[in-house]
Amino acid sequence: MKILHTFILICAGLMLAFVAASAHTHTLSGGVFAPDKSKIVGATVRVLNTMLGAKSDKRGEFRIMHIPDGKHVLQVSCIGYETQQIDLEVKHTDPSNIVLPKIEMQESITQMKDVVVTATRSEKVYEDVPVKVSVLSNKIFENTASVTLKEGLNFQPGLRVETNCQNCGFSQVRLNGLEGQYSQILIDGKAIYSALNGVYGLDQIPTNMIERVEVIRGGGSSLYGGNAIAGVINIITKTPSSNFFSASTTQSFTDMSAPENVVQMNGAIVNDEQNLGIHLFGSSIFRKEWDANDDGFTELGRLNVKTIGANMFYKPSYLSKISLEYHTLYHEIRGGDSLKLQPHQSNITETTKHITNVLQLQYEQYINGTDDKFAIYASHQNTKRDSYYGSNRDLGAYGHTGNQSWAIGTQFNHVQNDLAGIHILTLGYEYNNDQMDDLAPAYNRTISQEVFTNGIYLQDDWEIAKFLDFVFGARFDKHNLVEDWVISPRANILYKPIPDLSLRACYSTGFRAPQAFDEDLHITQVGGEGMVIQLSDDLKAEHSKSFSFSADYVLHICELPIGLSLEYFNTKLSDAFVLTDVGKDASGNIIMMRENGGEGTVQGGTFEMEIIPTNTINLKLGGTLQSSLYRDEVVWSDGDPENGIAAQSSDQIMRTPNCYGFFTLNYFASKRLSLSLSGIYTGKMYVPHYAGGINESGEINQFDKLERSKAFMELNAKISYKVPFDPGFEIYIGMQNILNQFQDDFDRGIGRDAAYVYGPGRPRTIFCGIKFEG
Repeated sequence: MKILHTFILICAGLMLAFVAASAHTHTLSGGVFAPDKSKIVGATVRVLNTMLGAKSDKRGEFRIMHIPDGKHVLQVSCIGYETQQIDLEVKHTDPSNIVLPKIEMQESITQMKDVVVTATRSEKVYEDVPVKVSVLSNKIFENTASVTLKEGLNFQPGLRVETNCQNCGFSQVRLNGLEGQYSQILIDGKAIYSALNGVYGLDQIPTNMIERVEVIRGGGSSLYGGNAIAGVINIITKTPSSNFFSASTTQSFTDMSAPENVVQMNGAIVNDEQNLGIHLFGSSIFRKEWDANDDGFTELGRLNVKTIGANMFYKPSYLSKISLEYHTLYHEIRGGDSLKLQPHQSNITETTKHITNVLQLQYEQYINGTDDKFAIYASHQNTKRDSYYGSNRDLGAYGHTGNQSWAIGTQFNHVQNDLAGIHILTLGYEYNNDQMDDLAPAYNRTISQEVFTNGIYLQDDWEIAKFLDFVFGARFDKHNLVEDWVISPRANILYKPIPDLSLRACYSTGFRAPQAFDEDLHITQVGGEGMVIQLSDDLKAEHSKSFSFSADYVLHICELPIGLSLEYFNTKLSDAFVLTDVGKDASGNIIMMRENGGEGTVQGGTFEMEIIPTNTINLKLGGTLQSSLYRDEVVWSDGDPENGIAAQSSDQIMRTPNCYGFFTLNYFASKRLSLSLSGIYTGKMYVPHYAGGINESGEINQFDKLERSKAFMELNAKISYKVPFDPGFEIYIGMQNILNQFQDDFDRGIGRDAAYVYGPGRPRTIFCGIKFEG
């Protein structure tokens, strides 16, 4: 608490020191429109180097107050349109209310013209950023009927969400084929998404609290510290910009039978002075369990998630801003059999109950008369988990986990304009702390772990010319579980030889410390026993080096512009973490040891294509081709030497297809009627299949096998209609996984391998709902 008190005192002191009182200010208003004169809703209008800004409303209009006398640059941005910058000079003699001429935005062939922050820890338009960034907007979540983060992440190249347990639905996101522990998930740029949150966290974050998600593939430790080997996923939450209210309810039926209900609400209030606002959000998800093969054991567990929170701001002056975000969630999931009984009365149960509270506080200040900016922040997360991972009516399989994490830091950006171009110099310090106590007595497992790092990062974003930009930077981390300082450098270059072509090259690094990760806190039931992950006593840090080259090009065919993006990536792992089957303990539990396994290489290419032939149709598709191999084979099954069954090993990084992709197609038939189609392709992959379960032929699987799964094409559709008497009232209906492409060889019975699961996350599901916005 002393840290929090000190932080609040610093914020208060800075606020008093930097408040700039203006003797005379103005109100700026205007409208934002498309080339066909239609209004643009949700365009961001900002006065650069200040905290002043607004979003265009349903009429396409905006209003910004407290603009001081002087020269300013007005930036107007919106996904799907070219970002504009308008020079503006406000004189003392100008009227208090200034009305701008209508702002007409030009359509962009790509949806990636908005401002991004994750690539360089500063706000820049994507086309001027030397780092390849992918953005998932709230529109993608809406068009694909995604109600949680888990469902929406598949619609970007190099990203794939997979389910890892039949019983409880434990899932993770893979970046460029690497497991979830290789990715750093941020909330508003802060590393407070802990290992415990990672077990079920993708189901816990509702899309109605998300403004957008920014994704960087490749090592990101140079800015964001450890665990960013595969890349960074930054969840940017919604902030209030104008008064509004929205509510929706969606009813769906998994396999046309098991019901799921989702209720979401959002609202925002901003005062007349535009210096104080709050955004409130709430979400409730309840899903009934579902059994795919009528063996009495679930393939989708019973799910109950409730989230409520608020995002607030206060602007002491036009140069400063205080932000506060808080949300709390309740998450309960249960899978297995006999769900009406107590967990220890069933044959198999995997169940958890989470209560999580997250609090974030940040103060930002532009230095008067300059482009420089200072920020200081503190974030805290606290999670309590009660769990049962057990089989055969085991009374001792109950467990409890307590976890809290801190992220405290400060950052300063300085703009230097007179040194061979424009330099944006960034210097920052960040302290991260994660404390976890996990007790699972049935498996003789107790994890009491405190992980903390002190990190210093620096960066030079050097714009030599409009067509050439370099980024050089490094981060220096002292991790309490790593003896020496970890230095993570990176270098990026952006070159635009012609207006329609952007070339990027990147070298980056990453590391993972020898600590417990999300899957270590989950115990999968295999053959009627638990599969427990333990850390080797001599486990040491894992490191990576990543190279990538990309090209963004606008191709014109018969006057039809086509946005095309190609990328090659190569990530080399040294001292890679691997899971080795080392046999069973005295209780018969399978022990998987996390060890250093030499080197590994993940390499391949991604592509994205975007076509907008008319203002009523847009098509986007992307895919990934890759290979994921260890240099030396890893033992994934120790066999049964006493009965002459040899151990099995492979150089494959498991559960990683060599080919996967997506598409989205939106057709706006009228102002009221729209149709959205989307698809996810998952190629063949290698999946370990352990003995003990009953197969589809009714026979017990006698041996461990390395299976090669089939490929899947998941097709989804949604139709939306805005009713005539109220344009804010919308009804929709749709179907997910229309072709019912779903795994059909699940294990059966108490001895099943619950980790033998792959492919789409749900079978054919129909849904309908209503939404109101006002």
